[in-house]
Amino acid sequence: MNTPLTNLTISQFQRIYAIMMEDVLSDTDKQLGVVAIVDDIPIDEARQMTVLTLAAKYRAINDAWTKLPDMKWHRRFRCGGKWWYPTIFTDELTAGQLIDLMSIGATDEPSIVQNLHKIMATLCREGGWVTHWRKEYDGSKHQERADLFLEEATIGDVWGAAAFFLTTGERFFQATLG
Repeated sequence: MNTPLTNLTISQFQRIYAIMMEDVLSDTDKQLGVVAIVDDIPIDEARQMTVLTLAAKYRAINDAWTKLPDMKWHRRFRCGGKWWYPTIFTDELTAGQLIDLMSIGATDEPSIVQNLHKIMATLCREGGWVTHWRKEYDGSKHQERADLFLEEATIGDVWGAAAFFLTTGERFFQATLG
C-alpha cells in the first residue's frame, strides 16, 4: 500500500504526529504544517497553495493516517546501506531486547510514536539479503541504530512491523511482567 505516508522518515512522521496532536494550532495551521512536511517544502511555499489544493492534500494525508493499521509489515528493509530484520514475534526476543524495550516506556500512542525509532532499533537486527543471516542483538549499538532509523527508515518500512509486534506482544508483556 503506497500512501502519502509511506516514504516519510520516522522523524517526519513524528513531527506530523506532534502537529496533529497540538491543541493550540488552528486547523489551517495544522494543514499547512503537515502538507509542508509531506511535500518536503518550506511552510511559506505551502502558504502559497490555494485553499482547495491544501485541503485536498491534507485530506489524502489524513485518509492515509486512518489506514495505518492496514499497513503490511516487511520481513526485511534496507536502511543505511544495510538489511534489517525486525523481530515481530515475542518468542524470538532476546533478554537484551526485552530489557531495552521495557526501558523505552512506550505505554500509550504518543509515546509509541515519539519512540518509534528506539522501538525499531530494539526490534531490528542487521542481516544479509541473500542468505537472510542475522547478527546477534547488540544493545551497545542501540542509540546508533535509533539515530539511523530516525533519519533514514521510512514509515512504509517500519510501521507494519512495529504495529504487529506491539499489538500481538501486548498479552505477552502482561503475562511476563504482570
